[in-house]
Amino acid sequence: MLGRRKKIDRALRERGVPPEVTHVERDDRKTTAGPYDILDAPGGDEPTLDFGALIVPVDPRFEVRLEIATDGSVGGVSLMRDGSILQLGVFAAPRSGGAWDDIRSDISSEIERNGGRREQIDGEFGPELRAAIVNDGGTQDARFIGVDGPRWFLRALIAGPAAIDDDVAADFLELFRRVVVNRGTEPKPVREPLTLQLPAALASQVEEAASERDDGTVEA
Repeated sequence: MLGRRKKIDRALRERGVPPEVTHVERDDRKTTAGPYDILDAPGGDEPTLDFGALIVPVDPRFEVRLEIATDGSVGGVSLMRDGSILQLGVFAAPRSGGAWDDIRSDISSEIERNGGRREQIDGEFGPELRAAIVNDGGTQDARFIGVDGPRWFLRALIAGPAAIDDDVAADFLELFRRVVVNRGTEPKPVREPLTLQLPAALASQVEEAASERDDGTVEA
């Protein structure tokens, strides 16, 4: 069929008739119901905290917990409520996607190697892992969720009651769905964390809290 198309185009050119041009619109972004890429995020007046690569919706029912490195950079963002926690991590990924398949396999192998248990299920965001992780002689329930975006990968770790109770997890998953990723244009190796920054709205709170804590984490 391809060879026939070439012959038709050549015959048209020879008669001075321009061949029909088929325009292919390429767009690596996928329309989703969230989490969103910055270019696909719905508009609105919802309050958010802008951490640079991560834009997280503000929900008064959740506490924001930050991992602050010694140099003052933000190493991680977590959301806590009633003994459960949602940890967010965002990383550079290949344009072709598929990072979650490889990372999920690595997580699964690590859990098994340390004596834990894991099960893959089909969740709201695709394949996810439900696990019991060996931790300090005991086990901790955990749930790993991943979303592949355009040159980024977003990972969520849920621990606590929300890891095993779908009713408890519902609000955490809804919050996760509203997260926006701003990949930026900076070249980064695959799996390298994307740069997070401290929102101006939290800077004064973090400085005050950091002076009172020495464990590398700050609650806001």
